[in-house]
Amino acid sequence: MGFSGDMERLQEIIDEFEKNDPDMESSLALFEEGVKLIKGCREYLKNAKRKVTALSSDGETEEDFDDGTQPG
Repeated sequence: MGFSGDMERLQEIIDEFEKNDPDMESSLALFEEGVKLIKGCREYLKNAKRKVTALSSDGETEEDFDDGTQPG
């Protein structure tokens, strides 16, 4: 589904709990689906962070970086 689709589905699940009163069986199924979606989103974000770090890493730390906009 992808990150955006997963987030949309998570919102749908939340809305289902807030607007309706699903029975126990439905609640458990929705909860299980939500947990799987959250795990997938966390994994996506972890990989995205890793990629951003790798792409932006050039041996400088934030403290070493001087773009000329900060005094000092």
